[in-house]
Amino acid sequence: MDFNEVIAKRRTTRQFKNEPVSRETIERIIKAGLTAPSFDHCRKWNFIVLTDPASKSAAIECIELLPCAIKEAATPVAQMIKIAFPRQKSMFEDAPVLVLPLYKRDKRIVNEPVPRTHMDTAEMWCVIENIFLAATDEGLSCAMRIPTEGQPENILAAVGCAEDFILPCMIGIGVPADNAEYPMQKYPALEDCIHCEKW
Repeated sequence: MDFNEVIAKRRTTRQFKNEPVSRETIERIIKAGLTAPSFDHCRKWNFIVLTDPASKSAAIECIELLPCAIKEAATPVAQMIKIAFPRQKSMFEDAPVLVLPLYKRDKRIVNEPVPRTHMDTAEMWCVIENIFLAATDEGLSCAMRIPTEGQPENILAAVGCAEDFILPCMIGIGVPADNAEYPMQKYPALEDCIHCEKW
């Protein structure tokens, strides 16, 4: 797939077909994640890959559901909530692969001034976007959820993860369902967001 086509087709999907994804495909996707920029050039990231239903269930059960009271969704974010919130668990149950990307805070930068303290977090999100793009190139799609308020620790404990790792999100990977729902998107005109030489 052409690179620009991959970027254009990348979407967050919350409904998947019941089709397996091969280990080789997942390894290619994660290898793409490992090519993301790393401030120390060492790429000390780890990934827990869950495909067994029991293993996935242990992690998924740690998700605390957020309520959705939206009836009419007129904005992109309202549409996203209406689509996503009822599927907070099912999107990972339906996805044949659940990936937990992990990183540790680098002790050299933890106590440095902002924004350097964001460096290892920022590079991890580059990893995650590479994973999304690589999955798209494979004809797959990804779901994502950012766990909060103690859920990351509970999820990592449920899968026996070593201590001191940080879980920024959960990623479900699979073949998107034919009837998958997507919220509307808004893209600004380039002339409205590019400022040349000065504001």
